[in-house]
Amino acid sequence: MKKKNIISLSIALAFLFLSVTGLLLYFGLKPEFVTSIHVLLGLVFIGFAFFHIKNNWPSLKVYTKDRKEGGIKKEFLVAAAVVGIFLLGAGFSLPPFGEIQHFGEDLTRGGGGKGGRMEKASFDKIITNKDKQGKTIQLIIEKSNEVITPVITIWTNDTAGNFIDNLFVPAKTIEVTSGEADKRHALYEGETETNSFTPAMSPGWQAATKDTATNYAEATPTDNFFLTTKTKAGDTFQLMLEIKDNGKTELYKALVDRTKSNAVALKAANGALLVRAVAELE
Repeated sequence: MKKKNIISLSIALAFLFLSVTGLLLYFGLKPEFVTSIHVLLGLVFIGFAFFHIKNNWPSLKVYTKDRKEGGIKKEFLVAAAVVGIFLLGAGFSLPPFGEIQHFGEDLTRGGGGKGGRMEKASFDKIITNKDKQGKTIQLIIEKSNEVITPVITIWTNDTAGNFIDNLFVPAKTIEVTSGEADKRHALYEGETETNSFTPAMSPGWQAATKDTATNYAEATPTDNFFLTTKTKAGDTFQLMLEIKDNGKTELYKALVDRTKSNAVALKAANGALLVRAVAELE
């Protein structure tokens, strides 16, 4: 067996699998085994590439240096310039490199641009108030692209504005590690920390509620979600939702009348954080 053949074939196979796992990572598909394969084969690729360069060093010198004039060839300067531009562009997230870098994740996770928004396909399913008595409500919460680590609370008031009960109050919050400029990328990379929810994080709910106990053990999902819950409210009441993200807070509400309709849409004045919040009543 020829060592050169083994090295060349190993590099080719490693490159093939690195390409596949690289594309999966680019489009935001990051299960642990994909990351592990990509990292380990990357090390294999580096190792065999070292021997490949060593075996072909004379040829590389020919590509780099002009034998007649003794100077560096233009081809090498062009190649070095191209690599340098990509290093600087990617390192400092300069346009269009930053946009290209996150295009795959934005595409698969619904982060479309102004020209045409891609709908987020991922919806978490959540159940609260499971052991409580009351009538079932199902809510569909779809967040806008700008929302990254939201804090959401949902509750009911009577028609006079008096608190009835909580439908969704998270026990935790997710925050991007301080110092991260690109919060969406940091979230996808898992560069976050989990903290306890405090009523002050949802001032509208805090002012209205008479029950500050949480009823969901985790943080508000970073994806869209379906919520199945129960309320002791009667046939007519106010459905309230407060969302806070990146220093911006919005209050959504709807007047529910079971005798007229079994579905309502929650609205907010100049609301931008939610694409839709719809409740279906049973």
